[in-house]
Amino acid sequence: MQAVCNELCGMLDPGREPYQPKKKRANVIMFVGLQVCRSFFLSVVVVLRSTVGAGKTTTCTKYAHMYKRKGFKCALVCADTFRAGAFDQLKQNCTKAKIPFYGSYTETDPAQIAAEGVGKFREEAYEIIIVDTSGRHMQEAALVLGQRPAHSHAL
Repeated sequence: MQAVCNELCGMLDPGREPYQPKKKRANVIMFVGLQVCRSFFLSVVVVLRSTVGAGKTTTCTKYAHMYKRKGFKCALVCADTFRAGAFDQLKQNCTKAKIPFYGSYTETDPAQIAAEGVGKFREEAYEIIIVDTSGRHMQEAALVLGQRPAHSHAL
């Protein structure tokens, strides 16, 4: 039994320490669907592998709330322009959790929304900035191109 447990733990170990956000600096985190992201404005990329409707947007809010409870200044950016109601869902979740958010009902370019939101919250000295994307369509190509992030983790 112990051998099975050790083998499973070894399979899940990425071989490096987990990402730890730093206080008093912007830690930009992007949640995506099935794409592997690289972006010039990211500190870390969190890749959620799940089916449609599994709760990725809700998880973004829960992740921000967890760091808020740990004393970080958190904000969320809704760059999911694919799913109708994504911004409304994020807005409702953030309002309940008392977490600032950014998004747009009219802008259709997720890269533009992400850049504006990250820029806004960086200027306001937020420490954890989470970008929620759909990760489903080629329109997000601008989000996934650029420099390699400092860390990348799959959940």
